[in-house]
Amino acid sequence: MGELALYTIKGLRRGGYGGPILLSPRNREKALLLQQEFDCEIAADNQAVASGSDFVVIATRPAHCLDCLAGIEFNSGQLLISVVAGIEIEQLRTMVPADLQIVRAMPVSSAEASASPTLIYPDNEFVRELFDYCGNAIAVDDEAVFTQGSILACVYSWFFALYQELIEATGGPSLPPELSAQLVMGMARGAAELALANPQQSPGEIAEAIATEGTFSKLGLDLLRQQQAFDPWREACHLLERKLAAID
Repeated sequence: MGELALYTIKGLRRGGYGGPILLSPRNREKALLLQQEFDCEIAADNQAVASGSDFVVIATRPAHCLDCLAGIEFNSGQLLISVVAGIEIEQLRTMVPADLQIVRAMPVSSAEASASPTLIYPDNEFVRELFDYCGNAIAVDDEAVFTQGSILACVYSWFFALYQELIEATGGPSLPPELSAQLVMGMARGAAELALANPQQSPGEIAEAIATEGTFSKLGLDLLRQQQAFDPWREACHLLERKLAAID
């Protein structure tokens, strides 16, 4: 059990999910934390998890996923939910019974704060409702769309590094780091909320509407564009796209 399982289970409980949660003993320290603080039960082994559950969530690293499923006996009518990046349903099917229902999901760590936009494929009402406890589930009807969207689960983590750079760049003797952090992250949340509230405009169009001629906003944005500051972000996204394709 890794960080993904940890923050997802925290989010389920904090979001109001009251059903039983049976844990693999693989990471004893994390399992004990969830048992003690989030009303979970630790199973004897992975087979005991499968045997005692209506649905099973697999949350290993990609390299360990298929080996972990090998040899597990599933019950008739069970549902397997995979939150493993890059492992497609066709690959999962090679390790499980043909009649086992499989759904992929991709929560991010903001699930812990009930704020994860979680992609799921294929659409499944139960899985949608489950991940709504952690934020909002977004169902797609094409696995290629799911895979492409999964890149953003990695991009999400880069935002924190960007926030830290901005906190350090704007902080100083007149602006203590804790206040700079509050402003930076509040501005980030505000920008996201504004863009979500105005879907008829792209974020780029909103930026142009704010950073008009003669404003300090435009002065800084122009410099970022002149320095090609956004190009490495595109390159990093393309790198992840190639890596995900290589897993298939």
